[in-house]
Amino acid sequence: MWGICIVALAVMSTVVVREYQKSQNSLEIIQQQIETIAAQIEEVNKANNNLEKRITEFEKKQEEDKNRESIEKTTVEDQEQNESVDGQITQSGQSGITDLEVGSIVDVSKISWSNLDSYFQAYEIVEGDAVYNRIIGKSYRENNDIGLADLRYLKVLHYNFDGNVQVGEVIVNAQLAEDFLSAFKSLYEEHYEIQSMYLIDNYWTGDGVTSDNASIEVNNTSAFCYRTATGSSKLSNHAYGCAIDINSQQNPYVTYDGNGNGSCYHENAQQYLDRTSGLDHVITHEDICYQIFTNLGFSWGGDWSNGIKDFQHFEKPLY
Repeated sequence: MWGICIVALAVMSTVVVREYQKSQNSLEIIQQQIETIAAQIEEVNKANNNLEKRITEFEKKQEEDKNRESIEKTTVEDQEQNESVDGQITQSGQSGITDLEVGSIVDVSKISWSNLDSYFQAYEIVEGDAVYNRIIGKSYRENNDIGLADLRYLKVLHYNFDGNVQVGEVIVNAQLAEDFLSAFKSLYEEHYEIQSMYLIDNYWTGDGVTSDNASIEVNNTSAFCYRTATGSSKLSNHAYGCAIDINSQQNPYVTYDGNGNGSCYHENAQQYLDRTSGLDHVITHEDICYQIFTNLGFSWGGDWSNGIKDFQHFEKPLY
């Protein structure tokens, strides 16, 4: 009996051990599977993190691109607005001063110093154009001495007596156009003040001599006018566009008697007969205007020694 029991116990023990071993094997397999799944989950999490990072970077780049496009668009619009306001080179390639109205005040902060030449321009005068229609029958008429092709219309910047930058105009000889442009640009850079600069045709009275007087009365600076010289039957250098009168009130045409006493026709210039007064805008040998023009080969009427001194007058004869 005991023998049977022992055998039965042995068999049962063997079965239990085998089952235990099976369960251990199953646990190991399960553990391995758990570890595998955990590793897979970790890989998935890493992939998700990478995906989220890439999505974030993509969204950030899109936002940056959008902001950059907005900035570029604003910059272009600002540039176009500035160009239309201050007269700098436009998209059509026109010069800075071309579309600016003569006599208009220009905001100096809008002027491009790197593009300053575009504010000092010379143009041909063509029959039928706006300038021609202003001058024909007035400062210019058909003649055998000077033709339209020999003249140039200049538009320049200058400081006026209020210290503002203003658009001016003159007509000069084509051969001297670059000299005049250089002079006006230098005067501008020196902040030299010229009260006004309009074509003499704005003050036309019927003939060149009286129109010149009318221009002087309002202290206008002008150059070309097909007329005779003051007190002479000969053509003036103004008739060839080879002379200019600058700030004529402060720099009058003066005749002197034998005692050196000066007199001038224009009442508004009487206080400027004394050339040592130190008053503003008086041209002397020390004045920058004198230095600029004479350095370009012009002579000054203030140096005449024939009993007449024309302090407003600079000329460079070609004929």
